[in-house]
Amino acid sequence: MQQYRRGEKGESIPPRADRFFKLDDDWYFTVRGGKTFGPYACREEAEKAVDKFLNPLNKYTGNVRPFGSLRARRWRGTQKL
Repeated sequence: MQQYRRGEKGESIPPRADRFFKLDDDWYFTVRGGKTFGPYACREEAEKAVDKFLNPLNKYTGNVRPFGSLRARRWRGTQKL
């Protein structure tokens, strides 16, 4: 079931395009801006790849932090390069 996206108003939900498509025996996915990624052997692999592409920070665990974190900025400020 489709849902409204942020900022959408009205009674009908606009049509949505499927992010995944198959060309010959390979699977691909598209993102905003018209970029296409692939090929993948199956749809499941393409779904995993799009999840990694759209949610890269979800993969950080433990004490690993993105380089732009406040802690990293403070560390860079104390280092003489």
